[in-house]
Amino acid sequence: MTYTITVVFPNEPDAKYDVDYYTNVHMRLIEKHWTKYGLKSWSVTKFGPSLDGTPPPYAVGSRVHWESEEGMKKAFESPEVPEVMGDVVNFSNKPAIFLFGETLQPSSKP
Repeated sequence: MTYTITVVFPNEPDAKYDVDYYTNVHMRLIEKHWTKYGLKSWSVTKFGPSLDGTPPPYAVGSRVHWESEEGMKKAFESPEVPEVMGDVVNFSNKPAIFLFGETLQPSSKP
């Protein structure tokens, strides 16, 4: 099975996010450096209010899909980590929350 990292950033009053930078620079940096470790795909989501209008607990997030947990671990141990993680300050003033997990059943649709 594949492995997934979900990264979310808190929706706090003083939070500042440059979603365009996150999508077009940071995620491309991840793709550039970590494809060789088994990165398969990624997506970015800007969260909106719930159906009742309640603000979301997170402002923005991403999902990164890997060929395996082992590949993901190698990426996070790689020499590129300081550049990738050091780039966070360029689009966020809040720390990311990482959720790691095995993908149990991917969609049959692309």
